[in-house]
Amino acid sequence: MSKLRGSLGPRIPLSAKVFGWLLVIVGLYFFYVFTQVPGSFFPGVVIETYSEKFGLYSTGARVLGSVAGLVFALWLDSAALLALMLATRIFIEIGDILVGLILNQAPDANTYALTFTAGIETVFLIILLRVLIRAGRTS
Repeated sequence: MSKLRGSLGPRIPLSAKVFGWLLVIVGLYFFYVFTQVPGSFFPGVVIETYSEKFGLYSTGARVLGSVAGLVFALWLDSAALLALMLATRIFIEIGDILVGLILNQAPDANTYALTFTAGIETVFLIILLRVLIRAGRTS
């Protein structure tokens, strides 16, 4: 792993590691919610048709894929990989926000939660980008 470690760039700062693991835990929780008990978090959601099941299960799969990427970046302790994961999550959340606004024709609790999450992820993305830029100047 020492050869691999050298090619992954700078390590993840502690604050970003803690945030990354928090995202993993929350992501696992939401995977469970989307695939097992969506009505407990989203009042009024009923899974009766194939398309409803497909929509929620595919969302759960997308969340689980994001969690896997986060775990991989954290396990390798790579600021560059974690920055990439956060950037992709931010773009996905912006898409979810737009879909929510279009479908609801107004913001709802989920829209606010996604906006808040994307905002925090953007802060940590900036932190990681600063680490990467600083490391690029010293190498």
